[in-house]
Amino acid sequence: MTPRVEDLIAEVRRVQAMPYTWPTPPEAESARKANAGSCASKHALLAEELEAIGLHSLPLFVVGRLVPLNLRTDPRFSDGANLWEVHECLTVTTPWSGPLRVDVTWDPTLVQLGGLPGTLSWDGRSDMLLAVGEGGPCWSVSRDGLRQAKEALRSRIYTPGQREVRDRALAKLVGYFDELRRG
Repeated sequence: MTPRVEDLIAEVRRVQAMPYTWPTPPEAESARKANAGSCASKHALLAEELEAIGLHSLPLFVVGRLVPLNLRTDPRFSDGANLWEVHECLTVTTPWSGPLRVDVTWDPTLVQLGGLPGTLSWDGRSDMLLAVGEGGPCWSVSRDGLRQAKEALRSRIYTPGQREVRDRALAKLVGYFDELRRG
């Protein structure tokens, strides 16, 4: 099967439409069963779907801010406002544009109503916006040992106790995201 840009766009939109949720297992099957997922599970699912249409991808770790820019001054998220996050998305290799950065983390509701960074009208020929903002260091990694590599990277960026603060802040964010979806 020769991959087409239209097929890439369709798969990206389908997975991006799944609500973001956390905590979830980081596997594709988790997102598939729940029809929702975290950055890890949604991108694992997208990678499988893209492979089925002939497009290869690699996981991409990006270090950026945990709390999105537009929410950093909100007192509900102040404890996590200055924390880093090891974010997971994909580098997708295409025959028409070479490698593309693809990030389907935030679902359309969070992009439209929550003002979170995301690319909804994507052309399949350019890099997408990152859920953790632009400009952070990044690494493409093999799927073999992916979880261990992510945890090792986290051990470099978090000081003792910060991981727990990160988890509490992320839980608060997910609660806020659920409020947005309920209207």
